[in-house]
Amino acid sequence: MHAFIVTGASRGLGYAICETLLSDGYFVIGIARNAGPALEGLAARHPERLLAVNADLADAAQASASIHTALQQLPLPECATVTLINNAGVVTPIAQAGHYPADEVVKAIAVNVTAPLLATDALLSATDRLPARRRILNISSGAAAKAYPGWSVYCATKASLDHFSRSVAVEQEGKANPARIVALYPGVVDTDMQGNIRASDEGQFPQKARFDALKSDGALSSPGDAARKIVDYLVSPAFGQLQVVDIREL
Repeated sequence: MHAFIVTGASRGLGYAICETLLSDGYFVIGIARNAGPALEGLAARHPERLLAVNADLADAAQASASIHTALQQLPLPECATVTLINNAGVVTPIAQAGHYPADEVVKAIAVNVTAPLLATDALLSATDRLPARRRILNISSGAAAKAYPGWSVYCATKASLDHFSRSVAVEQEGKANPARIVALYPGVVDTDMQGNIRASDEGQFPQKARFDALKSDGALSSPGDAARKIVDYLVSPAFGQLQVVDIREL
């Protein structure tokens, strides 16, 4: 069995990744705050290969527990591969330093940084003595490497995710069964996150007009197309050779 755990699975890129993995015949556990009709419908079409786990990843205890819950659903000794895809993320607050809503900063760090760190820790801890090949894919962003005014919180959280991936890769070197880990930039994908960007205050986010134009010009990738490229890379021999990857450069 090849098993995949996907966070933020109920919509957008996470849902599209689940759909692509299922179409390729894999077993998927989707983690989301609320499964919603889309993920429930997908589970109904693939009742033997898709399970849903409800968890609010802004809550650190739930972020860690959700991975253990997911792993308990798997016959781990029979799994040839176990893959974690940390996809859940938030772009808010879209605000410049000096204008942050404090509660949104706390949530952004919890979802974008704390949750994937704890999820990775939970996966590595629970599978450390298993023969299965282990992979961890962290969905990052080009904002990790390029500074955008108004996205200082988002940029900081994604940069953190990139360097976490590099650090864990170093930790895994020399282990008998090292896990492979990659932070990946998926490009600009037409999801609800892009809708949040276009609804932002141009005074706080001067790049707003650029993102409006990407939508109006049809320059956004569809979630399905982006998911197809991501899954193809994820299961390829190239996965793990570099720790930070832009899917558009592959």
